Amino acid sequence: MNVNARLRELYPDSEELFDIVLMTNNHAQVGVRLINSINYYDLTIERFCMTGGESPIGYLKAYMTNLYLSKDSKKVQEAIEEGIAAATMFPCDSENELSDTQLRVAFDGDAVLFSDESEIIVKKHGLDTFFRHEKEFENKPLAQGPLKCFLETLGKLQRKFYTKNQRISCPIRTYLVTARSAASAGARVLKTLRSWGLEVDEALFLAGAPKGPLLQKIKPHIFFDDQMFHIEGAQELGTIAAHVPYGIGQKYHKGKHIDTSDTEKNEKI
Repeated sequence: MNVNARLRELYPDSEELFDIVLMTNNHAQVGVRLINSINYYDLTIERFCMTGGESPIGYLKAYMTNLYLSKDSKKVQEAIEEGIAAATMFPCDSENELSDTQLRVAFDGDAVLFSDESEIIVKKHGLDTFFRHEKEFENKPLAQGPLKCFLETLGKLQRKFYTKNQRISCPIRTYLVTARSAASAGARVLKTLRSWGLEVDEALFLAGAPKGPLLQKIKPHIFFDDQMFHIEGAQELGTIAAHVPYGIGQKYHKGKHIDTSDTEKNEKI
């Protein structure tokens, strides 16, 4: 990993590096096959956690996990409930060509970096009420969302390069890609980040426009969003996207409320 190589050059004795742990509920007997596959694809994975049928979620804090990725949405939800940044991965039929010298990570804002408190107002009371609310509370920081701690971790690594006068050539770059409009709802977001002592390299306010084309231009290694239609739009244009199952947005699709009453009735039966 280029980031680790650069960190080792600047801080030979530091242990603050990217570290990947393969977590699976498979039994230890499959370990040899996993090792062979990792070596075949030349992946940098040295640590395994094979739980023999048990959920690996209980081990995440012991491994000091900063980000948990899985195809299992239920396990992702469990991780978020444990206070660990997590997202659900989906296969992508076609992928954009990605930088091999800079790690690019893109985040949605509400219900990802921030709580869903403002999104609740949009869904329940509409945009006009939302704009008034954000203006009124512009100087009140939003509560943190499930991936704030991961941005914090990335920022900590970025600052190690900044202190060596390598801001411009930093191998980590972060993006805020939000459906908010800048003029009417952007200030609170930026002031919240400032109050946390965090920053993003680029903040992109789309005012409701599709995110896919812009992400295609950015070419992030991963994009996090809480709403599936943004995930789908990103994937259609070759962006690797991960869904954060958090907040009121899980009850809506493309702005329309999802009726779960039949599902709930069936579960009770």
